[in-house]
Amino acid sequence: MVVDDEFWTAIEKLGRHRLPTLATINPYGDTALRGEAVGRMVRELKGADLARLSNAEHEAITTLPAWGLRCRADRDLRIGFAGD
Repeated sequence: MVVDDEFWTAIEKLGRHRLPTLATINPYGDTALRGEAVGRMVRELKGADLARLSNAEHEAITTLPAWGLRCRADRDLRIGFAGD
């Protein structure tokens, strides 16, 4: 899945301070979330007010909790973010 502008715009709209796990992702480097980091991300996103997002931003963000739940069920999985 390729989302760049939508992802970062959504993080800003939702508030970086409310999504610290996602806010710490380096947009220029590669990041992998697994284990407890995935659990934190899912909890942070469950508390987010997604109504303020555009359709594309909403789609980019709502995919992450579903992936996070899969990662929590299978500890060998991780969510990867590839930077520029």
